[in-house]
Parts: sequence; structure tokens; C-alpha cells
Amino acid sequence: MNRRRTGRGPKIPNEVRQLIISQAIYDSKTMPRRALAVRLQELIERMGEVSPTEDTLARMISEARNKQPSELEKPWSIGACAQYNIPTDIIPILIKIQKLKAVEDEEGSLGEITIREARWIARLYPAVEPLISKSAFDDDRKLLWLLFIADNYAQRERVSEQMNEQYPNTSDLDVLYFASEDFLSNDALVSWWDAIPPEYQQNILDAIEEERTITHEDIKQHKGRPLSSEETKMIDDCFDIVKSGGLVALREFVNQSSLAKENGMMHIITSILYSKAVSGGIK
Repeated sequence: MNRRRTGRGPKIPNEVRQLIISQAIYDSKTMPRRALAVRLQELIERMGEVSPTEDTLARMISEARNKQPSELEKPWSIGACAQYNIPTDIIPILIKIQKLKAVEDEEGSLGEITIREARWIARLYPAVEPLISKSAFDDDRKLLWLLFIADNYAQRERVSEQMNEQYPNTSDLDVLYFASEDFLSNDALVSWWDAIPPEYQQNILDAIEEERTITHEDIKQHKGRPLSSEETKMIDDCFDIVKSGGLVALREFVNQSSLAKENGMMHIITSILYSKAVSGGIK
């Protein structure tokens, strides 16, 4: 099927260029370039834009992936703080996040966060902490959401650098996370999930069963009493629904279930999915 060219470089809308670079170096960084080019054509057309040709997309993907990595992509360590203006009071938070990202079977190890991620965590923590502190999540999941938000900003900055912009325009992220107290809206969570390639989605869903019992216990402790049969069934229903139908199906169920809504099941299940994505190296 022949597709009409939109041209190269500046003739391609900034939103489209941003999507192409983001997919190439971040969201689908391990996908073969031709397969990614086909996927991008579909995504671009869903945006209501005319897609560049497959050859043009493959070239742009190669250009994005072949650029020399910034020094900000190097692993963060405490010794890097002075050089990169990372305040020392954020170090305990960064170490906790490193531990959360550590490979589970390597006891005592530290996972890797980049210098860029560390800088964004430090910048955003004062604004994010009051919001996540109101949630029913445990401390680990609160930190994973901090990392999730910082990753969004780090990704935008990295793409912006490749586009030679003076600074990253984060207006949409600012509105999404900080315009209201419900910074993790159901629509935002579904958008994040939809950006993950389907094969990775299935891997994550396959790994969440072990969290079912933990979730029952976490909610029980949060309430300070045994769960009712209705609450127990609701939690099991949420796990079953997300495993069979994904986050869209879960969102529909939560919207119709006052019990699921008042217990924050959309955020709880999504935080589990995100923690599995992070621990599995999926971004």
C-alpha cells in the first residue's frame, strides 16, 4: 500500500517527530526498526496525521538510536551528586528506588537509575510527595509512582535534546500530574498501559498473580480489620478482569463498582503492573 510522503525533518509535525523518537529510543527500543516503522504508521494515522513512508520512518528510527548517548544516561551514584547539582537530601530516596529496581535474586544489590532520572526525581519530589502521600499505597509503591512520573519527564527531555529544542515543553505533563489532586487519573493510567507493546503487556500480566494475596493483606492492614466477603470478591474480580481484558476492562469495572472505586483498585492494580514493568526492565 503506497502512502503519501509528508517530507523530511522540519516538514514532519513536531508531535509526530516526538512520537517517532520516543518510540525509537524509549518505548520500543528493542523492536526491529522495520517492525517499529509499521507500528508507527498506524499510531501516526490514529493521531489524524499523514504518516511518512516506511523507509523514512526506518531512517529516522536509525538516526535516533545511533546518536551518541548523553552523559546523563550514565548510572547515578552518590558521587555524581555534586557534579550534576543533585541535592544531598534526596539521596535516601534515590537509594530506596535503587533497591526497588534491584534484581530480585541478587540480595543486597542496587538497581540502576540514570543521572537524568535522578535529577528529575530530585526536581519533582517536593511536588509529587504531597500527592502520593494521600494514597493508600505502601511506601514502595509510592516510590515507584515517583519514578514513573520522573521517567515521563526524563523521556521528554531526552527526546527534546534529539530535536534540538532549547528546553523540553512539559506543559501537558504538568497539567496531567499537577493540575488536580487526582494526578493519576484512570485515563492517564490506560494511556500508559496502551503505550506498552502487546507482547510485554502479556508478560507483565502473567507476573501479577503472586500479588493477589499481598494485595488482600495490604488492604486488610490499611483498613485495620478483616475484609468482608464482598471486599474479598471485589479484589479477586479486579485481578481476574485485568488479566483477561487489560486496564480498559478494569476501568469499566471500577467505574461501575463503588466498592472498587472507594478502595482505589485502579491505582493499586496499575501500580502493581508498573512495578512489574520496572523490575522486568520494560519501559
